[in-house]
Amino acid sequence: MRGRELFPWRRKSFFPAVFEFDVENFLDSFFDFFSPQAIRIDMRETESEYIVEADMPGYDKNSIDIRYENNLLTISAQHDEFTEEKRDNYIHRERRRGSFRRTIPVPENVDAEKIRASYNNGVLQVILPKITPSKPTGRRIEIE
Repeated sequence: MRGRELFPWRRKSFFPAVFEFDVENFLDSFFDFFSPQAIRIDMRETESEYIVEADMPGYDKNSIDIRYENNLLTISAQHDEFTEEKRDNYIHRERRRGSFRRTIPVPENVDAEKIRASYNNGVLQVILPKITPSKPTGRRIEIE
């Protein structure tokens, strides 16, 4: 097996194919969740709209890009920070750059032409009005 080192070896799954568990996607999602660049998103539903709120402190409103296509809401942004400090005989400079992209599946009942967004105190809020208002369905299930 001399040529084996020429081919990268990747294990696609810990489990049989029945489970279809993709290790790479799982690890990407895991590290994205704990990444300092990742943003936290809440989504809730009212009778007339879906509301998405994203914590984005330190981002400039003009660096945020929001897109809606094929029932997917994509929020992306870039953050550039540059600081310089001069004292005595040294100069201290730091540059920090970060970007992220987050895609959220949204139900089909969204009126794409009426979507609106606001950004206040580091919180981005995206309002996705429903085409036909409806009460959120579901019920609480008691544990026996």
